[in-house]
Amino acid sequence: MADPAYFPPPHSARIGMSDVEQLEAQTHSLRSVDYRYGGGACRDAVVVRIYWAQQLLAASASDDVHARLLSAVADLHNLAGWTSFDSGQVGAAYHHFDRALDFARHDEDLTTNIVYRRGRVHLHHGAPGDALAYFQRGTHAPLASSIMHSNEAWACARQGRSDEALRALGKAKDAFARADHAHVPDWARFHDETDLTAMIGTVHAELGDTRRAIPALTSAIERFGPEMARSSAFCQITLASCHFMDGDDDQGQTVGMQAISAAEKLRSERVWDRMRPMLQVAASRGVPLR
Repeated sequence: MADPAYFPPPHSARIGMSDVEQLEAQTHSLRSVDYRYGGGACRDAVVVRIYWAQQLLAASASDDVHARLLSAVADLHNLAGWTSFDSGQVGAAYHHFDRALDFARHDEDLTTNIVYRRGRVHLHHGAPGDALAYFQRGTHAPLASSIMHSNEAWACARQGRSDEALRALGKAKDAFARADHAHVPDWARFHDETDLTAMIGTVHAELGDTRRAIPALTSAIERFGPEMARSSAFCQITLASCHFMDGDDDQGQTVGMQAISAAEKLRSERVWDRMRPMLQVAASRGVPLR
């Protein structure tokens, strides 16, 4: 496969659908790297790709091609924002998400996804109330609704609002059941049954309900493949924390060491951010994880 950071310039002042499809394919390839290895493994390549995409925007095209190109460029900025976030570069993440929203004004589904990702930045950095303002944005597409409701549940759980968290989680499950899983845009493809199970476990863990959290997280870890290594690492961190919460230090140590091993293979600052509370709990209990 060609280096995803290399992109030939347009052959002429006019572009066609094949040029847009090439852009979409490269974004898909880079997104796969992000899921498997972390944002630090591909962020620079994504940003370089944006400069080439700007050349496509300057070329002439039919209305259909131009509309799809705008969505493709928006999603590239969407990925740039996400990989920046995962790399610990919050300012750059907000910049790229803002640019993505500018380009995606005509694309409601993609706009919803960008809004969700911006909300995740707030949630990660300790502002669940701000995150909720993004997650509670209305959407008609069932899969997008499932993503939003599951993250709404997480934000509510982090605020200790258990009833609202469980209601939102129920809405996420209902929306997922209604979704058309045969035709999923690339930016939403991560939210499959395994991801939903992981979110269910995460929400229950936030609520302190380890009885429900542990089976869901364990199931998600068993089902995540290597292509979703970062998501699996997140679940391992949360699962280890649940075991420590239950006083099961031996199992907490076992899973915690697995989480560290997984994190060391990723280039993701976000994974280590999520790891620190678990490491602190382990240390407070005198459990060595190194």
